[in-house]
Amino acid sequence: MLIGQSKRPPAGGFNPGNSFQRCIVSSRQILVANAYRAVRSGEQPSRIDILIEGDRIVATADPRAGNRLALTGPGERIDASGLVALSGMVNAHVHSNEAFERGLYRSLPLERWLARSYPPLGVPPVPARWHYLRAMLVACDAIHSGTVALQDDFLNPGCDHDALDQVAQAWSDSGLRVSLATTLGDRPYLDGLPFAREMCEPELARALDERVAQPLSVQVDFFKAAHRRWQGAGSGRIGLMLGPRGPQRCSDELLGAVARLSAEHDCAVHMHVLETRTQHAASRAQAGGGFFRRLKRAGLMTPRFTINHAVWVDDDDIRAIADAGACVTHNPLSNQRLGSGTSPVRRLRAAGVAVALGSDGPATGDTACMVAVLRAASLLHRDPDSPPDTWLGPDDAWQMATTSGARSMRLPAAWGALEAGAPADLILLDAGHRSLVPHHDTVAQFALAAGADLVDSVIVAGQIVMRAGGIKAFDEARLLEEAREAGA
Repeated sequence: MLIGQSKRPPAGGFNPGNSFQRCIVSSRQILVANAYRAVRSGEQPSRIDILIEGDRIVATADPRAGNRLALTGPGERIDASGLVALSGMVNAHVHSNEAFERGLYRSLPLERWLARSYPPLGVPPVPARWHYLRAMLVACDAIHSGTVALQDDFLNPGCDHDALDQVAQAWSDSGLRVSLATTLGDRPYLDGLPFAREMCEPELARALDERVAQPLSVQVDFFKAAHRRWQGAGSGRIGLMLGPRGPQRCSDELLGAVARLSAEHDCAVHMHVLETRTQHAASRAQAGGGFFRRLKRAGLMTPRFTINHAVWVDDDDIRAIADAGACVTHNPLSNQRLGSGTSPVRRLRAAGVAVALGSDGPATGDTACMVAVLRAASLLHRDPDSPPDTWLGPDDAWQMATTSGARSMRLPAAWGALEAGAPADLILLDAGHRSLVPHHDTVAQFALAAGADLVDSVIVAGQIVMRAGGIKAFDEARLLEEAREAGA
C-alpha cells in the first residue's frame, strides 16, 4: 500500500506526515558491556566496557582488570560479551538518487552510461516521495554494512526544493550522520565533452543547447536556502555541502562562486574530477591550462575540497592535491564496472593525500554496502610487477573507510576512537559469526571473509540505530514495501 506523499517540513521543523522514523525514547546513557576489542594477527583477545552519554563516549574500561563500568543514571545496558566493538565506516561518496536503478544498465563507459541514466534531453519528473524512498534504501544498505556516516552527492540540477527536502528528511530519519550536496553547473552539455559539438547533428545540438541551466544566482540562492533550512538538522547529524559538477560542466565564474560560498559557510565542496579518459581529454582541450589549474585559480584547492575518483591524475595533479590538503574519494566498484580505470591510490597516499572510500551511486556500484567496497579496495591495488610490501590490503582499506572518510567529511579529529571524549559512532560485530571463527584479525576477516550480516549493532551519535541485525531508527519492512511498489 502506498503510504502517501510527505509534505515539505516547515522551516525549523522536521516532521513529514508519513515518515518511517520510529518514535524512539533514547536513553541518556548506553553501556556497551564486556565487548571484545578488535584484534590484529598475533594479538591476544581483550575486552572493553564503553559508557556513552549524549553523543559522546564518556568512559572506557578493561573489565578483565576489575575496572567495570556501570550506568550512573537512566539508560540501556547492552550485553556485548558475544560482540566485537570497533569504529563504524564512512561512505565518502554516494548518489542516493540512483537507488531505484540497481542492475538496470549494462556495462558501458561512463559517458555512454550517463546518456542512459541521466538523459541529456531530460526525463519526466518523478514523484517527490521517490527521493525520500531512494535515500532510505541507501540508508538500509549503509546501516546493515556498518556505515555510520556518508556523503550524499544528491544530483538535483533543477534546484528542486521539494526533492532536496525529501532527501534531507530521509537522512534525518535514518539516524546516520550525512553531508548532503546541492548541485551546481552551468556549461552547455556539448561543451562538457571534447569534440562533441563538432560531431553533433545541428538539430540535436539546438535541442541540447535549449536546456539551459538555472542562472548562477538561482543556484547560489538555492544552496543558501538549503543551508539555512537543514544545516544542523537531525540533532546536528545533517550538514550541507556544495556539489559542483565536474570542471568540464562549470564556468570559471561558477567555480569562483563555489569557492566563496565554501569559505563563507565553512562547508565542504564535493566534485567529480578526472574520472575517465574522456574527462582527461576535456581537461587538455578546454582553455585555462587543465582542470587543476582552473580549480586552483578559482580558490577551490583547499582542505575543504574533496575530489571524487581522481583516476586520470598525473604526478603534477597529485602534487597539487597534496599541497592543498584536499581529499580524494576512491570508488573501486563503479570505476571497475564502467571501465574508467583504477585510481592511483598508492601514489596519492604516498604523497600524503587522504584517500577515502565510497560506493558511488547504486546504478554503478549497484550497492551502498561498504563491506563490498572494503573488499574491493583491499584486493584491487596489487600490481604483480611491484613488491608485495607496497600492495594495499585490508588495513589500508579500513583506514580509508574510517579516518580518511572522516577527514573528507570534516568530522571531529577524535572521531573513530573508542576512548573518552570521542563521538559515540561505533559498530558491534557478531563474534560468533562463521567469518570470525577462528578469530585471527578482525579487520582482515571483516574485509575479506565476511558479509554485511557480520554487523550486529550500529550506534550513531549515541543513538542505537540497529540492534541484533534489526534497524531501530525506522520501520525497514514498511519502507521496503512502499519502495517495491514505487520501483515497479
